[in-house]
Amino acid sequence: MQALYERAMPGLPGKTPDLHAAARPMDLPRLVMRRALAVALGCLALSLALGVLRVRSDTRQEMDGSLALARVALQLAHLQGPDAPAALDALRASGGVRHLRLALLDADGRPLLRLDDAETPQALPRLARLLGIAPAAPVSWTVARPDGRAWTVVLTASPDSELREALASFAGLFVLLAGCSLLMLAAMQWNVRRALRPLQALLGAIAHVERQDLAAVRALPAMPVRELEAIAQALKHLAAAQERTESARRVLGHRLLSLQEDERQRLARDLHDEFGQRLTGLRVDAAWLKRRLAEWPALRDVAAGMGEQIGVIQDDLRKLLRRLRPFDPAVPGQGAAPETLGRLRLMLEDLVAGWRASAQGHRTRFTLQVDGDDALVLPQDLVLGVYRISQEALTNVARHADAREARLAVRAVAAAPGHGVLEWSVRDDGCGVASVAAALQRGSGLAGIKDRVWTLAGEFDWGPDTPPAAAGLALRARLPFAGGAGVHA
Repeated sequence: MQALYERAMPGLPGKTPDLHAAARPMDLPRLVMRRALAVALGCLALSLALGVLRVRSDTRQEMDGSLALARVALQLAHLQGPDAPAALDALRASGGVRHLRLALLDADGRPLLRLDDAETPQALPRLARLLGIAPAAPVSWTVARPDGRAWTVVLTASPDSELREALASFAGLFVLLAGCSLLMLAAMQWNVRRALRPLQALLGAIAHVERQDLAAVRALPAMPVRELEAIAQALKHLAAAQERTESARRVLGHRLLSLQEDERQRLARDLHDEFGQRLTGLRVDAAWLKRRLAEWPALRDVAAGMGEQIGVIQDDLRKLLRRLRPFDPAVPGQGAAPETLGRLRLMLEDLVAGWRASAQGHRTRFTLQVDGDDALVLPQDLVLGVYRISQEALTNVARHADAREARLAVRAVAAAPGHGVLEWSVRDDGCGVASVAAALQRGSGLAGIKDRVWTLAGEFDWGPDTPPAAAGLALRARLPFAGGAGVHA
């Protein structure tokens, strides 16, 4: 057996070749970060441009504020002269001093003028208190008047404008950082999705490998990333190795089944040549005794009964020979001769008729349905395989199912020009199987059916006949073949 296995599995690789013989930097991180780096550089350039504009704007505001303070100081100096009314009007029109509050009080302390740098929102003072910005002590001085009654100028530091500018700068910086972060995240997400999109194909191929379908692995396209391409090549190598292993196992299974068929042929030949001839001789002797014992009726009846029993044994032997050798083996040196669907129909009809005539046939109704052209040419291995799995399936029904009805069906279906699929099923309404997996592990008839279908490169499944009632058991197989005309859709 070991020698047979070694001959059936030549040249299988023992180890997957190293796809990363030389360590190199990974391409995936570089591809993922490349566009993120471009977005980061763009954000830095935008921040630089906005910063330059902000510097120019702040410088102009500071210059305007300094000039405004100089003009206010000039007008305050004019309050001491005869043109004080004009200076007072000019102060009112100035609009205020940046970062300062100015109050002009008369000799009685009544306000003549109040100037703020801008309109102050109510929230700013609360924000200043929240930030711990305490109000500074005011600065005041008197301005002499010609009438001897001095006015008082009070200057108070105002944080409101500075808070507004700081909040505006902070808000602009926050918006810029948030926008840059969102752009960078979007770029990274798009780049990661684009770089890892081929993973969907790889995952799909792996799922097909789990279902023993390697066509998806062979159809994998070239991956845009070196690491993913290495994974794809490893999958293709694994699929090729699995195909070689499956092919070698299938050849081995075919050889084992051929050995079984050869043993059946030898046993059938020995039964026919040896046991059959002896039964024929006994029957001839019983007939001779019957003639010679014509004067002794009691002994003649015994001899006649012996002849009849020998005839029954010969009939049973012929049925056994048909089961062991459903058709003659191929001529040595010429290979397996082609068969037809009509020949398979006759073989299955004979098989079902045998079960109908048996004792089990009185408890279970066996039916057969074969759809297709009887002239359809089928490989002899396929015909013999379908006959054997049908034989095993009906035997399981008779022994274990306790069914009232069992139905065997075979149907030829077109798959491609010159090729077809033989759909086979056996359904019963019996007690079913509690655990098909356990039945397969026990090496029962189901395991033999599954192995023979697999050897014929077919697909085998099972389940309740009428879900969800889970009544009975349905065995189904799809067996591909290369056939001629007569394949029906």
